Amino acid sequence: MEPNPERPTNVQDSVVSGDVHTGNVIHNHYHLPPTPQVAPPPQTIIIQQPPPQQNQMPYPAPQMAPIIPFKKINSLDWVIFGALAIVFSWFPGLNICCGMVSIVGILSLLPHVNLRKMQPNHPEAGKVVPAITLNAIALFLIFFSWLIFYS
Repeated sequence: MEPNPERPTNVQDSVVSGDVHTGNVIHNHYHLPPTPQVAPPPQTIIIQQPPPQQNQMPYPAPQMAPIIPFKKINSLDWVIFGALAIVFSWFPGLNICCGMVSIVGILSLLPHVNLRKMQPNHPEAGKVVPAITLNAIALFLIFFSWLIFYS
């Protein structure tokens, strides 16, 4: 039912009752013909290789020596323990404990006596001999203090 242009429109004239999706319903979809797919033009890949590097140094590069980590010996700790053992060797109860510590220090550092000759760049190379010396002095003073206290 089409509205009459001579007659004024009524709300009831424009309302369609019932289910719109049944029957002959015209959908106004505009279908265009499919557009042909155009293949992109083939791409040309150009690979440029860098020019060969010229040796810019007139002399060969120096070879670096491999870095070898040094084994930690704790010789500074044994220097401190030796000094404390010297101080506490004069006390009758503590001198036995200090003697045991000094013996352990001497025994643990004896394999490293030649460290200065074998590995002169080792950071603890100069502390091994003083640590052994201090612990040996502490051990001697402990025995000397026993002679003084118990004679």
